[in-house]
Formats: sequence, structure tokens, C-alpha cells
Amino acid sequence: MDAHYAAGLMRAADGPWARREALVHGDRRWTYGQLARTVRGIAAVLRSSPGARSGVAVLADNRPEVVAVQLATHLLGHRLALLAPGATNAERAELLRHSHPGALVFAPGHAASARALAAAAGIGELLSLGPAPSCRDLAAEAAARPAEPGPPAVPADRVRTVLCTGGTTGLPKAVVHTHGLYDALAGLVGGHGLAVPGERRLVCTPMSHISGHFALPTLLSGGTLVLHDGFDPGAVLATVAAERINALVLTSPLLYQLLDHPELSVTDHSSLRCLGYGAAPTPLRRQQQALDRLGPVLQHIYGLTEAGVVTVLQPGEHHADRPQSLAGAGRPVPGMSIEVRDEDGRRLPAGRAGEVWVRGPSVMAGYLGHPDTTAEVIRDGWLRTGDIGSLDASGTLFLKARKSEVIMHASGLRIYPRVVEEALLSHPSVRAAAVFGVPDGGDGERVHATVAPHPDAPVDPVALRAHVLAELGQELMVPESVDVVPRLPVNRNGKVDRQALKNGAASDGR
Repeated sequence: MDAHYAAGLMRAADGPWARREALVHGDRRWTYGQLARTVRGIAAVLRSSPGARSGVAVLADNRPEVVAVQLATHLLGHRLALLAPGATNAERAELLRHSHPGALVFAPGHAASARALAAAAGIGELLSLGPAPSCRDLAAEAAARPAEPGPPAVPADRVRTVLCTGGTTGLPKAVVHTHGLYDALAGLVGGHGLAVPGERRLVCTPMSHISGHFALPTLLSGGTLVLHDGFDPGAVLATVAAERINALVLTSPLLYQLLDHPELSVTDHSSLRCLGYGAAPTPLRRQQQALDRLGPVLQHIYGLTEAGVVTVLQPGEHHADRPQSLAGAGRPVPGMSIEVRDEDGRRLPAGRAGEVWVRGPSVMAGYLGHPDTTAEVIRDGWLRTGDIGSLDASGTLFLKARKSEVIMHASGLRIYPRVVEEALLSHPSVRAAAVFGVPDGGDGERVHATVAPHPDAPVDPVALRAHVLAELGQELMVPESVDVVPRLPVNRNGKVDRQALKNGAASDGR
């Protein structure tokens, strides 16, 4: 492909891939040729837009036009800011405050939010991806443009994409990525990457999120993206069977919903080659359950908004009869380096736990509007991930916890929540568990657990604490308090919302 990823894709879309199916959304099916024509039309409209030159923000659910807007914006060299459909307006406004776009492209279903955001941020140009009152219809204008050559691609080093972090501890930060992210994604094709040429991939995580970007290798290698507007386990299973889906990526909590769905046992998922999972610790029991119900298709992906894909544990490296193989997060993808360092930034040997530092072309340029935070997390090209982990002698990464989630017991013991969660999940009545620290009234924290039981399986907190003690043999690691809830809350990125659980425990005086 060309140095500019979008230019290379357009060349293939106009040539050998023109009649291939590129994008599917509901009953709409776009070939690569149609995608290329739409990109050229959108680029022509944006090129004539004074506001777009300052940057383009996009607020839309997954749809083919979002892909076309991204490609067109990058070909023109305008900065692209992707707003999360599931975020609050306050979170979206924070990204707009730092990215300063001059145009906001939105799906008609988000018209009210788009108008409010544009008014607050002083954005002068609103462009809708379909009919919307008092707005230009970008999709219609692009379709009406006469066929003409697309814009010559700007130098790749002008590509800028702004993504939101999860915002789990406050307002999200605006992460700036360069073309290095797309270079790295283009390289993740083949046996050591995320995609194989010609595959059919279902995308049900937002394309505004870094996990949505993980679908790009499929498009960059001539495959087909089948787009869902959100996650519904029944709809996912139906699409896997009907569209002969080969690959998809889910956060671990969404994977559990798929595994627990009653239609799974009668769904033809024989086409599935690869089911990526991650974004949260995945219990051993759930991994073994997935292998039993879905076959050898699991692919663990460790990635961050700030760094793209860091490591991958491929399907052939998941062995149900070797639990240790399921505990790893995989080895670095091509171009990515990993070190584990102590609190003073010194590299630690294999087997020692510390903070995971990563370096590679997909590491962000920084946080918009937060130069001090950028300087704190990026040191000489190395990104401090905030994750605690260790490397074994083969270079496989083992993740233990977020640095901010390690429970600091008054005794000086550092307790990793995942260890306690695994013990809780080994109890037959427990379906899901989250462990975190709450203030102990002194200088430390004590262990608190929130668990969700299986249906019709009552949980006795006293018996559960005894079970954890028997499993771990360490009194200090036993939860001093246990809440039982029907289900654990998840945030807009599909991760367990630990902050909401901690806030609830604090308000209850735990």
C-alpha cells in the first residue's frame, strides 16, 4: 500500500477490489468501488468547506458513511475528532474544547446533541449524514457530485485522529494519533496480526473507539466489515450465521453475554475463525467455557487508546488443558516493544512485576490540552501504560491490575484484585465479580467485593468469604465486605464500571 493508508486503500478500491463487498449495514451493501466514489464525493464537499479545514468532528453510530468520512478527512489532511455515541454531552464537549473542529458531521439520530455541542463549542458548520432539519445533508451532496478524481493525498505525516479515553476516573482525555497508528494497523494482517485477507468481520463496538479501529486491517486487506450500531448478543449470533462471519472483537463482559445467550447452542458459528476479547481481566473459567462452546477461536488483544494494539495471544496459543497459557496477554505485535519497570523507571527482569511501558509507531503523540500529563506518561518515546504486569522468558506479557486499582492494605501488602476475583469466580454460584479497595478508616484500604450470582443460585456472603480463604489461604485477601447485585454495571466501552461500584460502596459507608 501507499505511504498514506487511505490513498493505498482508494487505489485498490478503484482497481482490483472495485467489485468486492466492503461494508454491510442492515440491508445496505457497499462495494469497494462504491466506497471510493463516496469518499471522493465527501472529500469534494469538505474541501469546499472553510470550517472543515480547521478539523472535522464526527458523531455517529457505526455506518458506512463514517468510514467514508474518516478516509476523506485524512486524504485532505484535516484533523479528525471521533465523538463516542455512548458518551455524555459533557464528555463530548471536553474533546471538542481541545480539538477545535470547524465542522461537525453527525447522524440524524444525534441531531439534538450535535446542535447543542456545536452551539457550545462555536462550531459554524453542521453536516448531516442524511436528512435533518436546517442542516446540509453531506451524504446527499456527496452523492450529487459529478464523478471526478479524488484529492491527491497529503503527506502521511499530516494525518491526525483524536480519540477519547474511557474517562473511568473523570472526564475523558483527547488522545492524538498520527499516521503511525494506521501504519501499525496495516501491518496487522496475517498469522501474527488481527486479520487475514478477504475475511468477513463483524463490528459491534463503536468505530469511534480504539477497539473499533481494530477492524481497519480487514478493510485494508480487501475484506468485508459488517456493521452493527451496538451490541446485542442475539443479533450478533444471528449475523454470525447469516453473514458467515469470520472474526469479531468484544470486550470481556460482552463476551460473557454471548456465552450465556440461549441461542448460542443452536447457532451455526462454524465460519468463526477468530473472536478477539480483552479490555478487562477475563476469568479462567470463562476462557475455558468459551473454548468449549465456540471452539479454538479466542484471540486475546491487549491494547490501549493511547497505544493501539500492544500484544496478541493468538487462537493457537489458547490451550484449555494448560491454564497457564490462558493467563497470558500474548507477545508484542510487530513494531511494538515492551518493558516492565519499577517505580523509579528501572527495567525489571523476567518474572518481576512492575509498570508496563510500551514503545512503537502506534503510540499517541499526546493528550490535547494536557501537556503536563503527556510529559508524565511519555518518556523518551516510551508510554507508561498504568498497567501492572510481568514478562516471562519468552516475552509473553502477564497483566495483573491497573496501577490505580491495586489495593494497598494497611499491613503493606499489595493486593491485585484479579487474584481475589478468580477465587470468587471459582465458586459455583458466582457469575461475575469485581474487587476493589475501600478506605479502612486509617492509612490503608480493605478488600471489598461486589458479585453477581447465577440465576436461581443464592449467594451467602459468609460462605463466599470462607471459600476465598480456602482458595487463597491468605486472610488479608478475603473481602471484608461483599455486595450481591443482579448484574455488574458496565460503562460505554463495555468494561465493568468499577468507579460506579466504588462510589456506591462509599455512599453506603462501606
